[in-house]
Amino acid sequence: MMLFALLKKDFLIVKKYVLIMLVVIALIPPVMRWRTPEFTGVFGFILSVIFGVFMLLQYVSLKEYQFPKAATLLCATPFSRKAIVSSKYIFCMAIYAICCIVFELETLFMPGLGTSDIKLFAFMFLIVSVFIGIYLPIQYKFGYEKTKFAFGVIIMASPFILPLLMRAGNLNLNFLSMFSPYLVYGGIVLIGFAILAISASLSIKIYDKSRLGVIKKEGETMDRDTIFLYVIAVIASCFGLINCSELPIV
Repeated sequence: MMLFALLKKDFLIVKKYVLIMLVVIALIPPVMRWRTPEFTGVFGFILSVIFGVFMLLQYVSLKEYQFPKAATLLCATPFSRKAIVSSKYIFCMAIYAICCIVFELETLFMPGLGTSDIKLFAFMFLIVSVFIGIYLPIQYKFGYEKTKFAFGVIIMASPFILPLLMRAGNLNLNFLSMFSPYLVYGGIVLIGFAILAISASLSIKIYDKSRLGVIKKEGETMDRDTIFLYVIAVIASCFGLINCSELPIV
């Protein structure tokens, strides 16, 4: 219940951009299919996932950075820091699932994009898990301001770097044919989940050590009455008495 409320909070933050990102996610595969026809729609799918997951995650992080008191108020509610951190990972995986659904629908109406299968989704899940597994602990450690430029460069450079890597890729994975496809893809997904679990555990430890008790902004300190009212509002939202979108961003 609490994770769902936190997940809903993140989607409410990006609600103005969800439709735009859905359009972008849908347009990237056919555009990249035209630009790099040798990779069918695989390259476009990879790029759409990178843009969809990281751009929306960056926007959530930006809003949290712009309103630092919100994190303090959230930690003063019944939501644990473990749940707050875990919701970020679930948010990223939810965006990835949406990208998979959009690409699956596109391949039905545009055969030129190729076919989507469990192999593609499993390998991409592993790639996303690695990126998220590295990104979130670093962001929790150093903050949004110090990490936004490095990962912004990665996002902007990916349309140029990925084709070069895919053309230069010469890994021989024929040995995997010795095993059952379900065993191979299941193992890949389990490795992805293991990376996310280790990363989440590290992020939780970092976030637990962060000091959010008092946040100063232009000489101001957090008001206890504001915390109390926010706690009451969040508890009420958990029981469905009010809408989460009605909670104030301080």
